[in-house]
Amino acid sequence: MTELNTNYSYTSKFYLKNEKMNRILSIAFFMLFAGILIGQKAQKIDNFSVSETKAILLGKTEKVSDLIAKKSTTKEKKAKFKKDRKRPHNFRNRHENPRVLLKPELEHQGPDPVAQPVLRSSGGEIEPKVNIDGLFNAGTFGGSPHDPTGAVGKDFYLQAINATDVGVYDKTGAKVSEFSMNTLWTQFGVSSEGDPIILYDQEAERWVLTEFTDPANLLVAVSETTDPLGSYNAYNFSTPNFPDYPKYAIYPDYIFVTTNEEGAGNLHQYFIDRHAMLAGESEARIQRVRIDGFSGTEQGFVTSTPVNWEGLERPSDPNPLVLTLNDSSWGESPVDAVDVHRFNINFDNASLTTVEKIVIPTAPYDAFPCNAPGFGFACVEQLGGDGLDGVPEVIYNVPHYRNFGTHESIVYCFMTDVSNGEDVAGVRWTELRKTADTEWSVYQEGTYTQDDGIERYMAS
Repeated sequence: MTELNTNYSYTSKFYLKNEKMNRILSIAFFMLFAGILIGQKAQKIDNFSVSETKAILLGKTEKVSDLIAKKSTTKEKKAKFKKDRKRPHNFRNRHENPRVLLKPELEHQGPDPVAQPVLRSSGGEIEPKVNIDGLFNAGTFGGSPHDPTGAVGKDFYLQAINATDVGVYDKTGAKVSEFSMNTLWTQFGVSSEGDPIILYDQEAERWVLTEFTDPANLLVAVSETTDPLGSYNAYNFSTPNFPDYPKYAIYPDYIFVTTNEEGAGNLHQYFIDRHAMLAGESEARIQRVRIDGFSGTEQGFVTSTPVNWEGLERPSDPNPLVLTLNDSSWGESPVDAVDVHRFNINFDNASLTTVEKIVIPTAPYDAFPCNAPGFGFACVEQLGGDGLDGVPEVIYNVPHYRNFGTHESIVYCFMTDVSNGEDVAGVRWTELRKTADTEWSVYQEGTYTQDDGIERYMAS
């Protein structure tokens, strides 16, 4: 892989003239400062690098419906695979809590100003039309955590859990079938290691099934039709480091994925030629773009989260987006914000690929409301054991984009402290909006919590 250097002027960082800020920012000051920045245009950045690679077609699978009946997918085969399975080299920088905040005085800025302790109703209870009992795996390593993922297609809902079972359900909630995702890969002498992600390409009416594998590879299978039990074109591509915590999204020209490979200071994005994969071509071009992350975080694990295009109305701007939190206590922004990175990928000449950054002020938040003792992922207290992982400091999978014609919208959420430093977790939700005349900005936001002391986290 050849790394290409870029050289653009960088003007997106901003600072207050008076660097001595009060520990508690007033809402009036925040709104004034935010109002100034909302009108700010996206700025090109120069602190990124681009390298090129390709996803290689492993082959076209047999129909999954035919494979399910074969011996290779029996419970005995699956049990042997799980027994022989190696532990992947993931969780980079998540086993220790460095607590190296660059501006700790900005960590706690008072109780959450957009907390919603009282449930709002539009006139009646909202209940799901279909409620599905998900898959369960009680096996050895790989069964926990389950890392559930799913997507709704034209006629089916697909769910996957480690490591790695796929359930196929119709729109009434009845399970139609179940298969191991390794059914796809083992036809070509490859086996997976888990962390599945499932997407449905609404425009093309195709399923996209993904996993990582050892030593440093990502597997992507794209269905030939809207039938999840039909044939898939299976691809594999290598990464320089183990691609931990892969999160995928679809945009008109790309299937793209973000990973955790080198810790919080380096954020990696892979942009894959969507058209080549949909056509089942022997190779699909990829550009890997590295951008700067954050070194002053508390848990040392920060990744970008890709924005997934929903609906049939295409984005007005075809360039894909990723989001990251920008907590003011990390030292880059004087107020809490979310960063939107926009990538203009040039497959024909990688040196012409550019990246823009929009820093969008938000209501104050503390992205690390962890109060539980324990090693590694301990964050939220639970009865009778070490803390549970709440995935702090990361925007949850998956941010959704939709074009409504009159405006474009992105909705996302993450974990925040609803108290003033007492580490009570709530879920901050946000809608960003963009119009033909305005850049992305916060349209509405709030924090779901209740006055009961109970933690709330891991929304989607």
